[in-house]
Amino acid sequence: MSDHSFAYALHSDEECERLEFQARIANIERHLRHLPIAPDDRVLDAGCGSGSMARLIARSFPGAEIVGVDMRQQYLDFAAARARGEGLDNLTFRQADVFALPFADASFDVVWAKYLMQWMKDLRLPLAEIRRVTRPGGLVVSCDLDGIFVDHFPIAAEFERQVREVMAALADCDVGRKVAPAMLGLGFEDVGVEIETDTVFTVIGSIDPQRRWNCEKIWRSAGPQIGQVLGSQPAAEVFIDRLLTHYDDPATCSFTSLYFTRGRVSGG
Repeated sequence: MSDHSFAYALHSDEECERLEFQARIANIERHLRHLPIAPDDRVLDAGCGSGSMARLIARSFPGAEIVGVDMRQQYLDFAAARARGEGLDNLTFRQADVFALPFADASFDVVWAKYLMQWMKDLRLPLAEIRRVTRPGGLVVSCDLDGIFVDHFPIAAEFERQVREVMAALADCDVGRKVAPAMLGLGFEDVGVEIETDTVFTVIGSIDPQRRWNCEKIWRSAGPQIGQVLGSQPAAEVFIDRLLTHYDDPATCSFTSLYFTRGRVSGG
């Protein structure tokens, strides 16, 4: 954690397995259409977590060189072990801070980042650093949630306010819409956005067991920080139980969008 980012509230000893599970139910293979990777490109996965997307890219583009970076060595060890198990010799992992990446200028042809920007307090800082390590003419693609855990209907007004209060302290739940303006401000070219319904966190009616398990893992992991926001751990447990009850209710709907924002580094 730095002064420029939120703490990763979801960390636990089981977080990598949860991330792998979430990647499966999200069908991340569909994300590849947003990544026009040439056979010999060098690709950075910024904030790679358990490495699920980095491994997918490496499998899909065996001639490319893929590098995944993350702050937590525990996650990188998990990711590297999975990559070795899959025989992916075009993929490496490295511990790195997105605010100070350990790469020379113009090191990568394509940079991918998913669920990274929601943890940033000022998007311009990581985007500027990502731009620095991307070659002129290279592509940056950021995949971000918008409205996660805060857009519900119907929902009691007082509970909606509480949900927004909690989320505002944990992460930027509306970051998806903010990435394109930040890219424009930094001088990226050909900035564009494609918006999809996020299928992991959009729930129409009662939630299914797989997505409920994923949501509960997220909220239970964030419990200590929620307790700090609400003033006590019992208050956090009441909040989490109420939110899960909301998702179980067949009369409620929850909505989340997934923004794929792309921009080219000028000069190519």
